[in-house]
Amino acid sequence: MNFDWLTPAWESALAQRRRQHHALLLHGPAGIGKSAFAQALAQAWLCEAPLADGAACGRCVACGWFAQGNHPDFRLLAPAAAEEAEAADGAEAGGRQPGRAGAKSAKPSRDIRIDQVRALERFVGVGGHRGGCKVVLIDPADALNAAAANALLKTLEEPSGATRFVLVTDRPDALPATVRSRCASLALPMPQAEAAIAWLVAETGADESSARTWLAAAGGAPLRARRFADPAESATHRLIMETLAGLPETGVVQAAEALTGIEAAVWLGVLQCWVADLQRVRAGAGPRFFPERAGRLGALARASSPAALDRLAMQLSALARAVDHPLNPRLLIEDALLRVRAALAG
Repeated sequence: MNFDWLTPAWESALAQRRRQHHALLLHGPAGIGKSAFAQALAQAWLCEAPLADGAACGRCVACGWFAQGNHPDFRLLAPAAAEEAEAADGAEAGGRQPGRAGAKSAKPSRDIRIDQVRALERFVGVGGHRGGCKVVLIDPADALNAAAANALLKTLEEPSGATRFVLVTDRPDALPATVRSRCASLALPMPQAEAAIAWLVAETGADESSARTWLAAAGGAPLRARRFADPAESATHRLIMETLAGLPETGVVQAAEALTGIEAAVWLGVLQCWVADLQRVRAGAGPRFFPERAGRLGALARASSPAALDRLAMQLSALARAVDHPLNPRLLIEDALLRVRAALAG
C-alpha cells in the first residue's frame, strides 16, 4: 500500500488477520484507493509467509500466483462488461484471465449478475488448494443486481469456514440492508488535501499548482485527479470546462458541437460539478471543483436563483441515470444544455 492516507485503516485490517469477520465491507469516496486496498488485503490473507505486520511478503508461491492473476483460492467478481473487456485485452496480449467467477457472458453488462454469483458455489463449497483461506473480492459491490444480491445472501450467511469476502463500494446505501448487515464495515477516508497533493506531485512529476487544480476538479479524490496527468484527459476536461463557462452566451448548437464525441458520462460529470459549484457560490460559499473560475461562477450564480439551480441539479441527476441507455448522444447534449441555459436565465 502506497497511499499514506489509508495507512491507519490498513494497519487496523492487518491487525485483525486472525479474527477478521468473514465478510468485510470496504466503503468510502470514489478515487481514494479502495480497490488497491482490497487487492492488497486479499493478497495478505492468501500469503503463506506474511511479514511481521501481516502484509504479504511478495515472494512466496501464493504471492507469485496472486500477482499473475491465477491464485486458485481467489475469485474476483466484477461487472460482466468490465470482465469481458479485460479478457479481450488479455487475449490480445496472449494472456489469460483466471481467478474470475462467471467471466463468460452472452451480453456485456454493467451489472454483476446472478450467474456470476452462482458460479461461486463450487468455489466456496470446497476446501482451499493451499490449505489456507479462500478469498472472494466483489468490486464494486453496488454493481450486484437484485437477483445477484439475493443469491449472495445464503453464501454470506453460511460460508465455509475458510472463505472470506471483501465487498468494495462507493455507495454502501445502494446495497441491500440484508447484505450490509452480514458484513463488518470498514470506512476508508478521503485524504487531507496537502497529503493528496504531495502524492500527486510524487506520482506524476507535476508541479504543485497543477496538482492542486487537478485535485479540486476531482473533488479531492487523488486517484481521480491522477488521470489529468494524461494530456488527452486534461485537454478533454479543459474543453468541457471552457464550453460550460461560455454558457449562456454561447449558443446551444455551438456548445453541443464542441461536446459531441465526448462520452456522455464524462461531460455530464463535469457539468454536474459545475452546477454544484454554482449552487455553492449562490449560497455564499466558495467553489469546490473550479476555484480558479470563482469570478465566472459568481457572475452566473448571481444571474440565477437557488430554486433554478436546485431544479437543474435534479434534472441532471435524472439524465445521469440514463447515460447508459441507447439515446441519441447529440440530443442528450442539447437537452442538458437547454436546461442549463434556462436555469442561468433566471
